[in-house]
Amino acid sequence: MRIKINWWLILLCLVLIGGTVSSKTLVETFVDYQTAQADVIWSYSNPSGEQIVSGVFTVSLPEHYSLVVTDAYTPWQKINGYRNLIAVYTATGRVEYKYESIQLFNVYKSLFGYLMDVAQHLTIYLGDEMVGGRSVARYECEDGNTYWLDRETRIPLRITDAAGRNILSLKQYQVDADHKQGVELFTLTIKQDGWEGQVRLNKSNGHWFPTELQISDNQSLISLTFSNWRIMNQQLVFRDLMQLEYLLTVGAEASRKGEHEQVINYYRQLLNIDPFYVQGYKQLARSYTLLGNYLGAIENYQQWLMLEPDNAAAMNNLAYTYMLEGINLSEAIDLAYRAVSLDPKPAYLDTLGYGYFLIGDYQKALYYLHQADKVGSPSELWDIYDHLHQVYAALGDYSNAEYYLQLQKSLDMVDGEET
Repeated sequence: MRIKINWWLILLCLVLIGGTVSSKTLVETFVDYQTAQADVIWSYSNPSGEQIVSGVFTVSLPEHYSLVVTDAYTPWQKINGYRNLIAVYTATGRVEYKYESIQLFNVYKSLFGYLMDVAQHLTIYLGDEMVGGRSVARYECEDGNTYWLDRETRIPLRITDAAGRNILSLKQYQVDADHKQGVELFTLTIKQDGWEGQVRLNKSNGHWFPTELQISDNQSLISLTFSNWRIMNQQLVFRDLMQLEYLLTVGAEASRKGEHEQVINYYRQLLNIDPFYVQGYKQLARSYTLLGNYLGAIENYQQWLMLEPDNAAAMNNLAYTYMLEGINLSEAIDLAYRAVSLDPKPAYLDTLGYGYFLIGDYQKALYYLHQADKVGSPSELWDIYDHLHQVYAALGDYSNAEYYLQLQKSLDMVDGEET
């Protein structure tokens, strides 16, 4: 006789007799607002001295930040941030985009953001415990970390990694004994590789805010002191930074796939937002070159050189592209010479030697090409041997021309074996 098993009944029995069935869930965050604003004092100190900036800090969770500076002596008035991008508004009204964030935003994300990040991970409830006299719920995360969340506030009071090492610890807390409103302050410490941090949280009007964030290492201390926190109704939305971040992402992916028409499309849009982004001109020049559009490459190398007039790579690349097009050879040789004077790399020596070949000065061509030949890497030698072959052929020295041709072919054979 078959026995029909009622699994729902078994599950109910387990619950009734105290058994538990573990399942992954997202824990509730202790932050119940999206946009808030506070006065902030941002200080950075090291053995050389201390710098202090005062301003008004606004955050729209999870990734929009703004600092309006109230110090008259600073050259910038406002900084907007989205992820790792910032827009700096100077006193003259100019907007400068930067592709890495500032200390203030990074410290906020690394400390207060780290506490909020717990709610982004699937966790398994393991049971109730006590930490520092506080009742906590213990959870294990899918990445191996273990979290002890305060029962009253949902704030993490302890975090350990997969090896059991403490990442976050409770240092102290304070209870509102006068008004019987429960806990009103936590001080937590965070330890990561190379630095330590401290977070002081205060409850104000029923909401939890950071009042002090500190990060220190062996050389420096960064401290953020917040006061007068208030909830804001208007959310921060920086569409220019969001668009930049999107174009950087899809542009890099198109480049990885070799979709150079798309690379050109994305980076041209990016440069319409930030015409001072040097890397954008580099990417455009590279894609135009790979598509055989040397005039397009020349235009973007020129833009790069305008922004960085002493950059040897910009000089060399513009010079070589002129040579590939067979135009502006006098200017090309001048640019190549300046590049070599700044940095005598084999590739730059090769460009200068090739330029002299193109104008028929074969002795100078050999002089610079042989310098490149002595120190060139395997990836550089293919072009160097090709140019030496051309110079010796033009001189009628077919023995040496054949010698460098065979060296070039030997590199082709090595590449073929490696692939």
